Amino acid sequence: MGIPTGSTPGSTPGLGQDLGLDLGGLGFTVPGAPLPDPTGAPTLGHSLAVDDGDLVIDGGTGNPATVEGLDALTQALTLTVETQLGSDRLHTTFGFDRLAVGRYPMSRLARKEYIRLELVRCLAADRRITDIREVFFQDDPRFFELRPRDDGFTGSHPASDVPSSRTYTAYVIIETVAGDTLTLRSGGRLE
Repeated sequence: MGIPTGSTPGSTPGLGQDLGLDLGGLGFTVPGAPLPDPTGAPTLGHSLAVDDGDLVIDGGTGNPATVEGLDALTQALTLTVETQLGSDRLHTTFGFDRLAVGRYPMSRLARKEYIRLELVRCLAADRRITDIREVFFQDDPRFFELRPRDDGFTGSHPASDVPSSRTYTAYVIIETVAGDTLTLRSGGRLE
């Protein structure tokens, strides 16, 4: 049985067809792969959709669902923050060092500063990010400045937002190579 090489109706996409991404003149294409932007504008990627670590299946086609653009970048950055630093044996610098937060006795402010620095380190490694504008926590004054008014927030610090536990939520404002601004939310416990 030969490898399909032409674009004949009813044939299965395969090597040599015009459908898909040409791999740099190597003589074959990747069927179904997204074509690069002809204008040369940077893209934010294309990936399989993941929900809580599991692949998402498209109900209409039965194939794995995909995400692209800001959704693909958000998914990749969330995966980076949720992966423990050093747990990937092939890419030991990938991930967020969550265990170090509780490894040494530190004050709450020192732990928050460590988390801030670790978020910048692990997120800045992604080439689709041009700048990390700001990292702030739910109990920082900056959070109260940016909090949406439509939540019934009047501008004062309600008792529910005062740190009463060891949990935290960090917000990271990111600029992308495509010129978009993304706000990533991450949370955990300060232990």
